[in-house]
Amino acid sequence: MNSLSIKAHLWIAFAVIPIIPVVFLSTLQLLQTNEPSLQSAVLNIVITLVFTLLLGYFHAKRINNTIKILVEYIQQVMSEGCEIKTVSFPRFAPCEFHMMAEHFFIMAKKTKDGQQALRKLNAELEQRVAERTESLQRSNRELAILNQLNTPITPYPGGGNIIGECLTQFFEIAGVPVKLYLTKPVFSLLGPYDEDMSGIKDNQETARPRHKNAYRYYIQPIRSGNTTFGHLVVSNYPLSQADREFLETLSRSAGIIIQKEMLSQTLQKNNAVLKAVLESMNDAITLVDNRREVAYANGRMAKLLGISCDKLRGLPEDHIFDAIAERLSDADREIIKQARQEYGIYKFKITSGDMKQYMMLSAFPVISDENHSIGKGFVWWDVTKEQEVDKLKSDLISMVSHEFKTPITSIKGSVETLLRVDAEWEEEFKREMLTGIHEDIDRIQELVNDWLDISRIDAKAISLDREPVRPSIVVENAIKKLPKLFASGVTIQSTVENNLPFIYGDRVRLGQVLLNLFTNAIRYNERSPQIKISARHDENYVHISVADNGIGINKEHVDKVFNRFYCVENGRERPSGSTGLGLAICKGIVEAHSGTIRLESNFGTGSVFTVSIPQYNCDGDNYEEE
Repeated sequence: MNSLSIKAHLWIAFAVIPIIPVVFLSTLQLLQTNEPSLQSAVLNIVITLVFTLLLGYFHAKRINNTIKILVEYIQQVMSEGCEIKTVSFPRFAPCEFHMMAEHFFIMAKKTKDGQQALRKLNAELEQRVAERTESLQRSNRELAILNQLNTPITPYPGGGNIIGECLTQFFEIAGVPVKLYLTKPVFSLLGPYDEDMSGIKDNQETARPRHKNAYRYYIQPIRSGNTTFGHLVVSNYPLSQADREFLETLSRSAGIIIQKEMLSQTLQKNNAVLKAVLESMNDAITLVDNRREVAYANGRMAKLLGISCDKLRGLPEDHIFDAIAERLSDADREIIKQARQEYGIYKFKITSGDMKQYMMLSAFPVISDENHSIGKGFVWWDVTKEQEVDKLKSDLISMVSHEFKTPITSIKGSVETLLRVDAEWEEEFKREMLTGIHEDIDRIQELVNDWLDISRIDAKAISLDREPVRPSIVVENAIKKLPKLFASGVTIQSTVENNLPFIYGDRVRLGQVLLNLFTNAIRYNERSPQIKISARHDENYVHISVADNGIGINKEHVDKVFNRFYCVENGRERPSGSTGLGLAICKGIVEAHSGTIRLESNFGTGSVFTVSIPQYNCDGDNYEEE
């Protein structure tokens, strides 16, 4: 039983219950009076009761049906998707129900309209939220794209490739193909970028078909300041305002990254050039910062101290100067100490065993562009050669003065003697005096010729009368030209065979080379001179060796004897007539023949000079030498 049936039965109960007590009381009264009409009265009461029940039943049923129609109407109105209509009650329904149904109809219509408005508003809000979410997601992806331009990547792929990757990601977001064009200077500096990363991808499925002239070209320049580095180009494709704003932001960020990369590469190249220059210098360079620690040192400085560059960088200044001071004298240590306190140029000598090395030190402040001191620098350069040149110049002046003064004095004395008018000289005495003058003039002429030869060698203008010549003939001619004064008491042994290949050279100049070697073997000898001459050949050269039993040369002087004006002292005074140019001239003449000259020597045991001259190659010709 539903709630409406219960309500109907309640209506019936409320209608019948008040009658029951009345009927009951009336029946009691009739029974007490014992009237004869009791039966009829009871019957009337029963009839009345039945009538009353029937009347209450029909009235309750009418109300129940009306309530049932109202409930069904309410359920219909409350169901979704059902149109709201007015309810039709039976004609016997109470008017209150009609009023109730009308008010409920109005209320249900307002409720329905409110629900529809709420649904519409909810749909709009959901659409706005979806659009906002999509916009935020795109903004996040765009920020991630722009972040690539500002975040360093290792390994760095290059500015062009980074921008191309950003354009590729933008194509994935917006579906807009963008082409990147760089100017020639930027393209040549940054290098070619990968075309697959340029953002130019023809996706037929994504790109909407458009007429080729439907849209204009959109060009966004890539600038930084007033400098244009390239352009972003979109052709024949629609662009939204958001796309334009993003491309503008991307172009500004791309301009900044390209400018940074160009500046970075320029600085790297300048630093590389500067480092290459500093590392290529023969001078040792050290930069000390304000903390008095080594900020930079080139390879020469590391070699000077015997420490690698990596270990040298960061060492305190005291360590460098203490390592140098260990090889200095007390006086030079004071000079180094002064160089650490005052700026200037200082000279000192480093001693390492038997080796002496003369050094110059320049101490100077290092000032930045803002006129702030960032430390101080030290340049150490080896002036040993300059010191040797200065010494050679002094020796040369002394040698020239001695070599020219002696024959000139002798010539002057002989001439003054012969010019005396108060004396008559015998012819034999005059001839002897003139012979001495002639020898002195020859000595002066020899010195002059040496100077001329060394000048021609320096200018590479030495003339050679080259011809095929037999080595044995060159050796024999050089022995014959040895002055009698030198040849007396000298043992010369030659084992040069006549069947050696011909050499192609100037016999006079080659003879001059051998004669100079013979003279040195005699001059630098403290015992009975012995000279041994031998020769051999290989596929390309003929090697002539001159060995002696002279005083020999220390190993540290072997590489220097062919330098001009260099004369090995070995604890002895320079021999008379030695200019220090003989071996330099020999080397110049041999090298002019495309040959070489070598020295093997030990102090106290003698020396071996080997002259190598190219062979003369001419098949089928025979040459005979007188």
